[in-house]
Amino acid sequence: MASPAPPTAGPQALALLPSLTDELLEEIFLRLPTPADVARASAACPSFRRIITGRSFLRRLRAIQPPPLLGFAAYEGFHPAQPPHPSAPLARAFADAADFSYSFVPSGRWLTPWHPRDVRQGRVLLECTPECDPAFEYYDTVLLRDLDLAVCDPLSRRYSLLPRIPKNLRGQHKHLIGFGLFLAPTGEDDEETTFRVVCVACNKTMVVVFEFTSITGEWHIPAYLSCNSLGTVMTDTRYSSSCHDNEQSRFYWIVPWRSKLLVL
Repeated sequence: MASPAPPTAGPQALALLPSLTDELLEEIFLRLPTPADVARASAACPSFRRIITGRSFLRRLRAIQPPPLLGFAAYEGFHPAQPPHPSAPLARAFADAADFSYSFVPSGRWLTPWHPRDVRQGRVLLECTPECDPAFEYYDTVLLRDLDLAVCDPLSRRYSLLPRIPKNLRGQHKHLIGFGLFLAPTGEDDEETTFRVVCVACNKTMVVVFEFTSITGEWHIPAYLSCNSLGTVMTDTRYSSSCHDNEQSRFYWIVPWRSKLLVL
């Protein structure tokens, strides 16, 4: 008499197997000793890369291992970390694979090249403005209407050209000069392709915040302040508050020659 056939797994059990496998692989990848080992695992096969580049895995990995220092992006290009820094091999491989000349981004309206203004979460905020006389660099002003912006990923070579700040928004406040441009950090629940760009502009009496979000594809004004309420007067140069930094979702600007610190 033939033995009975082994029970067949139901559809729900079969559907559960791939997710269990992914969960086990995720736990293994989280236990790799260095970010370089994680990067090598990601390059091993498409299924590994899918798990490692997922938002859930990256969120857990960043809680355990802070991102390695690969280098910094400057006007003249990317400067990778050098030996004996432990990230030097990974930084060199990253520099070779990425395009920090931004040649894949279409030209702006002006003859000047794209220059980085901020780097965050693997993206670079690029600026293209009319050429100025280098002898008068610190007296240069850039009107918002002359500002071309783009956001790109030098590794994947994906990019987004931002629309110019609309005239109806610029016209609400006269003679504005762009002095703060940065990428706002995205939240853990945001889509991977989502980004926000903030431009803080000023004249002698007002500080105005413009924000662009990739979700709507539009600029808006979330806030503006009177300089009188801040107890200061801004100067007519784009460097009137050019030094900024981000800490715990707040942005800080140093106002040169005024002994002031602005917080957004």
